[in-house]
Amino acid sequence: GVRVGCGTLKSGNMKTKSKGAKKGIKSKKRNYNVLNAVIGTYPDYDGDLIVSGDIEITFDEYAIDFRFDGKGLEAGCGPGCGVHIHTGTTCSDVDLVGGHYWAPAG
Repeated sequence: GVRVGCGTLKSGNMKTKSKGAKKGIKSKKRNYNVLNAVIGTYPDYDGDLIVSGDIEITFDEYAIDFRFDGKGLEAGCGPGCGVHIHTGTTCSDVDLVGGHYWAPAG
């Protein structure tokens, strides 16, 4: 697929969330690390879509939560569409975006 959006993950404020709260049982609170990105246009994209949005990733040693609020994307995008993380630290130069940060073992 064509890459249309890019954002750089930055450390955010740590969050505390309650886990396992049930009636009559005290919940455990866990601290989560936070990463945020603001999505803009991919460096060499020259198509008609105007993509924007926000990403928030919260995680600790037990769990990860990935939230994406995107705008300007094609409705009903099928296989080949998705959000993934690259190794680069900039969206200003297509040559510095880098390869995929994670790839399945194969």
